[in-house]
Amino acid sequence: MRLTLTVYAVPVAQPRQQETIVNGHVHNYTPADNPVNSYKASLRKAAIDAGLTSVMDGPIVLQWRAYLPRPKRLMHAKDPDGPIPHVVKPDTDNIMKATKDALSKMVWRDDCQVFDEHGIKFYAEKVGLPRVELVIEQL
Repeated sequence: MRLTLTVYAVPVAQPRQQETIVNGHVHNYTPADNPVNSYKASLRKAAIDAGLTSVMDGPIVLQWRAYLPRPKRLMHAKDPDGPIPHVVKPDTDNIMKATKDALSKMVWRDDCQVFDEHGIKFYAEKVGLPRVELVIEQL
C-alpha cells in the first residue's frame, strides 16, 4: 500500500511537553493553543480526504518534504524562484516527530513501524505555499 499526501499547512515542530500535577500525579500535555495541534489536524484530514480506509500494518517507509514560509529577506529579484534549503529552526527531526505523531493510530498503528524515514525542509518557492509532501509506503 502506498499513500501520497500534499498538506497545505505551515509545518510545525513538536514542542516540549508541559507538565502539571493532577491529584498528586504528573500530567504531560501540549497546550490547546499550540500551533502544532492545527498542523496535526490538517495532516489527519488530508489522510481521510485521500481515501484512507485502513491502518497500515508492518514496516513503513516515510519520505517527506517540508516547505516553510519564505521570509521577505529571500524575496528579492536576485533570490532563486524555486525552493531554498531551510537550515535554521525548526529542526527536521522535530517536524518529523509531529508528523509521525499526528498519523499514528490512523495511517499506521504506532510510529515505531516507521523503520526508514527521510525528511528535508525548504523555504517555499516565491509563489509557493507552505506545505508538507508525504509519501508513505507499507512494505
